[in-house]
Amino acid sequence: MTTLTETTESETAVLASPRDGGHRFTLLVHGGTDAVTKVLVTLRARRYTVRSLQVDLTGDTGRIDGSVEPDGRDPELLLAQLRRVVAVVRAEHG
Repeated sequence: MTTLTETTESETAVLASPRDGGHRFTLLVHGGTDAVTKVLVTLRARRYTVRSLQVDLTGDTGRIDGSVEPDGRDPELLLAQLRRVVAVVRAEHG
Protein backbone atom coordinates (compact mmCIF):
# COMPACT_ATOMS: atom_id res chain seq x y z
CA MET A 1 0.00 0.00 0.00
CA THR A 2 1.33 3.43 -0.91
CA THR A 3 0.53 6.52 1.14
CA LEU A 4 0.74 10.21 0.29
CA THR A 5 0.97 12.86 2.98
CA GLU A 6 1.25 16.59 2.36
CA THR A 7 2.06 19.29 4.91
CA THR A 8 1.47 22.78 3.55
CA GLU A 9 3.27 24.63 6.39
CA SER A 10 6.69 23.26 5.53
CA GLU A 11 5.89 22.48 1.87
CA THR A 12 7.00 18.88 2.44
CA ALA A 13 5.39 15.94 0.67
CA VAL A 14 6.10 12.28 1.38
CA LEU A 15 5.33 9.37 -0.91
CA ALA A 16 6.39 6.25 0.92
CA SER A 17 6.07 2.53 0.54
CA PRO A 18 6.03 0.32 3.63
CA ARG A 19 9.04 -1.62 2.32
CA ASP A 20 12.52 -0.26 2.97
CA GLY A 21 15.63 -0.71 0.89
CA GLY A 22 16.38 -0.35 -2.76
CA HIS A 23 18.84 1.98 -4.40
CA ARG A 24 18.71 5.18 -2.33
CA PHE A 25 19.47 8.61 -3.74
CA THR A 26 19.54 12.23 -2.58
CA LEU A 27 19.08 15.13 -4.99
CA LEU A 28 19.40 18.88 -4.61
CA VAL A 29 17.18 20.65 -7.13
CA HIS A 30 16.22 24.15 -8.32
CA GLY A 31 12.79 24.96 -9.69
CA GLY A 32 10.33 23.80 -7.04
CA THR A 33 7.54 21.53 -8.18
CA ASP A 34 8.72 21.68 -11.80
CA ALA A 35 12.02 20.10 -10.70
CA VAL A 36 10.16 17.34 -8.87
CA THR A 37 8.06 16.69 -11.96
CA LYS A 38 11.16 16.46 -14.16
CA VAL A 39 12.79 13.96 -11.79
CA LEU A 40 9.63 11.83 -11.66
CA VAL A 41 9.26 11.90 -15.45
CA THR A 42 12.89 10.76 -15.78
CA LEU A 43 12.37 7.89 -13.33
CA ARG A 44 9.20 6.84 -15.13
CA ALA A 45 10.77 7.08 -18.59
CA ARG A 46 13.67 4.88 -17.43
CA ARG A 47 11.15 2.40 -15.95
CA TYR A 48 12.37 2.60 -12.37
CA THR A 49 9.95 1.42 -9.70
CA VAL A 50 9.93 4.05 -6.94
CA ARG A 51 9.89 2.57 -3.42
CA SER A 52 9.96 5.82 -1.48
CA LEU A 53 10.15 9.52 -2.20
CA GLN A 54 10.42 12.46 0.18
CA VAL A 55 10.41 16.02 -1.14
CA ASP A 56 11.35 19.17 0.79
CA LEU A 57 10.92 22.46 -1.11
CA THR A 58 11.23 24.84 1.86
CA GLY A 59 14.38 26.69 0.71
CA ASP A 60 15.81 28.06 -2.53
CA THR A 61 17.30 24.65 -3.21
CA GLY A 62 14.92 21.73 -2.74
CA ARG A 63 15.86 18.25 -1.58
CA ILE A 64 14.54 14.94 -2.86
CA ASP A 65 15.33 11.72 -0.98
CA GLY A 66 14.16 8.48 -2.48
CA SER A 67 14.79 4.88 -3.34
CA VAL A 68 14.00 2.69 -6.31
CA GLU A 69 13.48 -1.05 -6.57
CA PRO A 70 16.71 -2.93 -7.35
CA ASP A 71 16.38 -4.33 -10.88
CA GLY A 72 19.90 -5.45 -11.77
CA ARG A 73 21.04 -2.07 -13.09
CA ASP A 74 24.06 -0.38 -11.57
CA PRO A 75 23.09 2.28 -8.98
CA GLU A 76 25.66 4.59 -10.62
CA LEU A 77 23.56 4.49 -13.80
CA LEU A 78 20.60 5.85 -11.83
CA LEU A 79 22.67 8.76 -10.54
CA ALA A 80 24.11 9.47 -13.99
CA GLN A 81 20.60 9.64 -15.46
CA LEU A 82 19.33 11.90 -12.67
CA ARG A 83 22.34 14.24 -13.01
CA ARG A 84 21.30 14.87 -16.63
CA VAL A 85 18.01 16.43 -15.47
CA VAL A 86 18.45 20.20 -15.88
CA ALA A 87 16.88 21.01 -12.49
CA VAL A 88 19.24 18.69 -10.55
CA VAL A 89 22.12 20.55 -8.92
CA ARG A 90 23.62 17.55 -7.13
CA ALA A 91 22.93 13.80 -7.01
CA GLU A 92 24.47 11.23 -4.68
CA HIS A 93 23.71 7.93 -2.98
CA GLY A 94 21.39 8.47 -0.02
